Amino acid sequence: MTTKTNNLIYYNEFGEKCHADFKVNEYHNLMELLFDKYVEDWGDCKGRAWCGTCCIEIVKGSITEKMDEDEKNTLFKMGNHTEKSRLACQIPVNAELNGAILRILKDA
Repeated sequence: MTTKTNNLIYYNEFGEKCHADFKVNEYHNLMELLFDKYVEDWGDCKGRAWCGTCCIEIVKGSITEKMDEDEKNTLFKMGNHTEKSRLACQIPVNAELNGAILRILKDA
């Protein structure tokens, strides 16, 4: 049995369009996927939703995973978040990400 490869698009911190291939549940969260394969300087708090270094904006698609209080508090403290911002460490690598378009937000 073969596992389907999914794809998402993200714009890196320089505004360059990038593609990320993944399999559902290949990684625990989006931060781990992008850190392992594509982005170098991410995840200072190791996925605890405390630091905000993995802040993204959802350009296309939707994430149904609810925000917990730690993620809400971290986003609130950041000057660069929008209503479509999320922390990549809090987004599971599942089929919802297939076809999504994301933008990495750098510190304000």
